[in-house]
Amino acid sequence: MSNSGGSWGPDGNLWLSGHDPAEVYVMQLPEMGSELVWLATVPLGIEGQGIAWDRSADVPTLYGILRPDRTVIVSEITIPATATP
Repeated sequence: MSNSGGSWGPDGNLWLSGHDPAEVYVMQLPEMGSELVWLATVPLGIEGQGIAWDRSADVPTLYGILRPDRTVIVSEITIPATATP
């Protein structure tokens, strides 16, 4: 019920990272109401915390961190078909 970080993706959806799982969640704003709509879970080699899109990249690229190693992970992302508005 909480997240560590999030960023608006190139698909217009909100991409959120949790606290520990190696995945991000693609959320869409609702047409009405106040609850986000879950569209997809995307496995990613990060462990929560902040994420950020590289808006200058030619392909969708997401930055995250691997806490134990204090490493920045750069991932080229394939936008799930379910995430396309």
